[in-house]
Amino acid sequence: MSDSENMDFQTKLNKNKIYLLSLIFIIGLILRFYNINFEDLWFDEQSSFLIADPALSHKETILKSKNLDSGTGIVFNLILKGYFNVFGYNPDIGRILTAVFGVIAIPALTYLNFKITKNYGFIFVAFLSSISWYLISYSQELRLYSFLFLLSILSIIFFFRILEISEKKIINFNYILYILISSLAATTHIFFFIILFSQFIYLVLNKSQIKEKFYIKVFCILIIPIIYLIIMYDFLILQMSINDFWIKQVELDFFVNFFFSRFFGSKIMGAIYLIILIYLILINRKIVFNISSKYFFLFLILFFSYFLPLIYSLFKQPILTDRYIIFVLIPIFILISSLIFEIKSLKKKFVLIFIILTSTLANNYIEIFQRETSKPEFKKTINYIVKSGTEKNLFVLAEHKIHQEIVSNYTKNLLSHKNEIFKISDNINGENFKNVWLLCYKPLNQFNCSHSDIEIFKLKKKDYVNYKLISAILYEKAF
Repeated sequence: MSDSENMDFQTKLNKNKIYLLSLIFIIGLILRFYNINFEDLWFDEQSSFLIADPALSHKETILKSKNLDSGTGIVFNLILKGYFNVFGYNPDIGRILTAVFGVIAIPALTYLNFKITKNYGFIFVAFLSSISWYLISYSQELRLYSFLFLLSILSIIFFFRILEISEKKIINFNYILYILISSLAATTHIFFFIILFSQFIYLVLNKSQIKEKFYIKVFCILIIPIIYLIIMYDFLILQMSINDFWIKQVELDFFVNFFFSRFFGSKIMGAIYLIILIYLILINRKIVFNISSKYFFLFLILFFSYFLPLIYSLFKQPILTDRYIIFVLIPIFILISSLIFEIKSLKKKFVLIFIILTSTLANNYIEIFQRETSKPEFKKTINYIVKSGTEKNLFVLAEHKIHQEIVSNYTKNLLSHKNEIFKISDNINGENFKNVWLLCYKPLNQFNCSHSDIEIFKLKKKDYVNYKLISAILYEKAF
């Protein structure tokens, strides 16, 4: 083949890659917006929705965040509040923001993979991340996790960029971007410090390789905890004072699974990905465990994502759950995608790709297109009440006042789009009504939807509706 023919072939190949990547990105975008509001907001999403109310003052937002989640999601909730302030306070549009974060993460992860290795792994990682049901599901949830995943990718990208800086200038825009993005990620979720710790260890281990501006690069990492403390000190103290956390200690079966069944949809899918990942690391151990290799850096994130929370759990309390380490999918996807293309045998390479693609596509088809409701069906309940033709008096049953406020706020904002006049009561005592709907979000009430005041006021049951995790009972005054 002549030089001109070779150049034409390379140009055509590059164009084909661009077309293929564009198609993959479009698929990822469609999947993240497809049925985005298939399920209503569950309780944690409703909490974020309440905290992000633009009608609240900044002080009220901070106070509610402290009361509801000890300030763990304050940065994301403030961003969400700004979003609602621009586009309107509507639960139906809230998830668009998190879906956008999820979409941007696909090309970001693809670019990161390309920075690590120039083999075809970057195309494979684009495809796996675009159809990952776990990433899709958190892109369709009004919580911080798709944002954390995106920021983690960007932090790693700029970490590699500052490692490559060799010029004598002290000030470099990449340093600033790395500090800003990493600080934002740390304040978004404290578990980001796992990535930061991995970056520090990798930097120290490669000190002899990094001859230029080593201490400036160390400073860039060490300044982030200081920034975090300045911004999050009060919230950190609140979080450290929690003695009875909701997360349970991991059991022995965790050590043969490592949340892979959660990440990939089932025990079988989790086993497939975990076995393939271990196999690829073992057969490529020379390059993976070369401390100057970027693969080694990914392995550090993978290792510390489990090791550090487990160590903390031994001395303080259990804190390890899958969504807190959502960023562990970065090394998992990149290591699998890239290390497959390090295999010399075409047969082995083909078999592994075939197993991953067929099993993932089959599983994700079920998860995406045969999806079942797992969250409370508020909209169905409200639609039933709207069609009932009764007076729209509503009382939200909840054991705690703040829980009642969260559910009432979400319900009120659902009702505002029904062109109906509803009266939502905070207290059923002394209300002058002919009838009242008792709305019960079952998990908040230990699945007990009775109310003692109903008997006191001699109300009789008139109607009843029961949907997923929620029920509504119509009570009427006896005359």
